[in-house]
Amino acid sequence: MKSDPENIDQKLLVLYLLGEISQEGRQTVESWLSSSEGNRAYFESFEKAWTATGRIDPASVLFDADKAWTRMVQHIEQDERDAARTHGREISLRTRTSRVVMLAAAILILGIVSVVFTRILQNRPDSIILASAAEVVQDTLSDGSSIVLNSDTKLVIPKKFAQTSRTVELTGEAFFEVKPDVEKPFIVRAGPGQIRVMGTSFHVKAYPGSDLDVYVETGRVELSALDSIGGDTLKIVLKAGERGTIGWDTGEIRKAGDMVPDELFWVNRKLIFQETRLSLVFDLLRKHYKADIEVKEAAVLDCMLSATFTGESIGQILEVVAASFELTLSRDKEKYIINGKGCGHENE
Repeated sequence: MKSDPENIDQKLLVLYLLGEISQEGRQTVESWLSSSEGNRAYFESFEKAWTATGRIDPASVLFDADKAWTRMVQHIEQDERDAARTHGREISLRTRTSRVVMLAAAILILGIVSVVFTRILQNRPDSIILASAAEVVQDTLSDGSSIVLNSDTKLVIPKKFAQTSRTVELTGEAFFEVKPDVEKPFIVRAGPGQIRVMGTSFHVKAYPGSDLDVYVETGRVELSALDSIGGDTLKIVLKAGERGTIGWDTGEIRKAGDMVPDELFWVNRKLIFQETRLSLVFDLLRKHYKADIEVKEAAVLDCMLSATFTGESIGQILEVVAASFELTLSRDKEKYIINGKGCGHENE
């Protein structure tokens, strides 16, 4: 086998270096490595370049191809000068060309990393930063609590939680499922306020320049803000199904309206409909499932649905809707067709 990266999925090599690979993938890479010296040499060269240009510089989540190219070229040229001094000869043009081609392939692979690997741990003296770029990231904290970060989000976590609390700092959007510990409350500092819980699940939006928004899925949370005028701490308690906000500019803290039905869809494909008009239900299904839905009778859109779906297919959801309101559901290729009297016809 020749030492050509086309003989193996390049993403597997990236994930192998990052330690994020499955057992099956690991076996594939190690089999590829052991099959020839050429494969081993290619991998070692790529690993060296990756170590010099990407892995030791975690300061930015986003991948900068120009900077990576410059660092890699400088690194390989230094290797060539060292080799020339060691062996008393110049590196041949053919060798230089082959290395530049290899670097170009490595740059392409690094570009893939910006998509494949959005979970980046950045070390600080007393904390770790968990960040996401373009994709949703899931992880488990040292206390057993689980978190899901939406895109463009950063969570600062202490390397070791304090004896009296578990405090993290959020910028962006995240869903928390906190492991209960009555002696060590879990505190999220975000935007103009903070959230304090003992053990519950909740959703937080805290992008810079925007209001802090909290929705509680289970349990209770305490949402608080510092009054910039009086210096008092303003607090409200939110129960399951409630949401609260703190104004970015005003610092005003209040309970807000009902949750948006698809608020948690990005987390776990959950849709929560609470007396929701079918007109909105169908709009959300079209949005998230890219579904073509045709409704024959306008009165169907006035029906009010109360139901929760988590991970069901579009077909399963529409079957429940049809059964709930005595509608008929059929398909014409990729189109779903809903027919029936709808609501408001009880006396007809």
